[in-house]
Amino acid sequence: MDDRELQRDGDVVRQLDQFLDGKITRREALRRLGVLGLSLPVASSLIAACGTGSSGTQTASTKSKAIIGIIQEPTSMDPTADATASIATCLLNNVYEGLIRLDGTGKIVGNLAKSWDVSSDGTTITFHLAQGVKWHDGSAFSAQDVVYSWTRAKDPNTKPANPHANYWAPVQAVTASDDHTVKVTLNSYSDNWLFHMGAGSACIVSQASVDSNKTNPVGTGPFKFAAWNRGSSLQLTRNDAYWGSKAKLKDVEFQFISDANAMNNALTAGDIDAIGQVGGPEQLQSFASNASFKVIKGAPTGKVMVSINNTSGSLADKRVRQAIYAAIDRKAWIDGIQFGYGVPIGSHSAPNGGEPYYVDETGVNPFDVNKAKQLLSAAGVASGLKLRLAQISAFPYAVRGSDILNSQLKAVGVTLDIIPMEFARWLSTVFLPPQDYDLTIINHVEERDIGNYGNPKYYWHYNNPTVASQLNQADAEPNESARKSLYAQILKTLADDAVNAWVFSPNQLAVLVHNFQSYQVQGISPALYLGDAYFS
Repeated sequence: MDDRELQRDGDVVRQLDQFLDGKITRREALRRLGVLGLSLPVASSLIAACGTGSSGTQTASTKSKAIIGIIQEPTSMDPTADATASIATCLLNNVYEGLIRLDGTGKIVGNLAKSWDVSSDGTTITFHLAQGVKWHDGSAFSAQDVVYSWTRAKDPNTKPANPHANYWAPVQAVTASDDHTVKVTLNSYSDNWLFHMGAGSACIVSQASVDSNKTNPVGTGPFKFAAWNRGSSLQLTRNDAYWGSKAKLKDVEFQFISDANAMNNALTAGDIDAIGQVGGPEQLQSFASNASFKVIKGAPTGKVMVSINNTSGSLADKRVRQAIYAAIDRKAWIDGIQFGYGVPIGSHSAPNGGEPYYVDETGVNPFDVNKAKQLLSAAGVASGLKLRLAQISAFPYAVRGSDILNSQLKAVGVTLDIIPMEFARWLSTVFLPPQDYDLTIINHVEERDIGNYGNPKYYWHYNNPTVASQLNQADAEPNESARKSLYAQILKTLADDAVNAWVFSPNQLAVLVHNFQSYQVQGISPALYLGDAYFS
């Protein structure tokens, strides 16, 4: 072997090492190996061998970096101050941690709390915290951090307010018995409170970093924040000082790709390792039939709905809202947006383990064009009704849904003025005051968020004191049968009032390269947790 061959072999090894470290994609590795004189079959074989090596332990990762494609870019890095769901998707349980977390099935498991005790009446919960935990800045974590975080979340004077401050409504006090014990006292039994502590808004933050978390998050999780390249990517790196089991991946990168075709092409080309949020489900079959990939289909989660401003003009008339709902053919939405990967819903709940109070209310507002026309006529708006639709242009389901809704409402004489906007504008004008809109299409991904119907200031402006009272009763009811009965009444009332037009619950979906293992699909849990993930 001459010097040139040795040099080339060394260059080949260096390129393979860069691929294994996740510094270059498969496509770039193939290109570089081709430049070095390797044929495509030989280069492909070398890369395949790297991806299926047998060195190390059974769960050691053969590739150090995972690149995940997601649709929605976070608007901030702080889930305790911003309602954007993708913040928790990327950072919850990866960077930030709560006392508990939800696994992929919605089961509550310990996190910063290794165990907890509940009093016989359910009003006192005592958490026993993990020891030896440190923040990413090296300072020690203690029970006082929990007291600070949850007191801040509950405080109505906190600016910006916690996006789910209502989660702490049942809480009377949060106290630290010692550095490793936290006691929470509730006003009464709450069925939802502990479950909600698995949300991003309930993660524990350090008082020392709270003001800078929106751009430079500091947590206790298995990964540390590395960089946020706005409009492009978010990068995390392993926390080698992690208090629990170390992550098998060294680096994680979330790439923001809103175009469904671009996302699918990126996975096919080897530029990403997983599609974490599927925007083009019509191409899933091609991935499922390719041995290089695997498709994960989970339970239906979230509520894709046409949210209605109940105080905007003619929409204050229940008959108009019912007419809009009667004009909607749910099957056309499920087929046109999800390619069949979804189930129809008729009120604000989805059929999964995270929402045990689910009731099928699709029969209350069935697709019926003639009924829609009759209701509009009875409300005095048989012709000429024009409504504004705030469309989140970065969400493929919202764009596709806009076209379907426009066609279906046109069939009953209603004209839509579709107003495309970025998600940040939607947050500041639709979700938050001035809440100036008529209709909008959104997937409410949070589990057990039915309590929002007790808040008349929430963006759909539903004001029903009876429902608000029943929601409080249901959460405080320890008897499961009685609690489900109350929720059933609430779900029926919401459907009867056509507060919103709930269309379908999409299945949890993800597409991965075939050797990406222990990947928790986002869905019932709001987090795309990667602490256990690895490449075989």
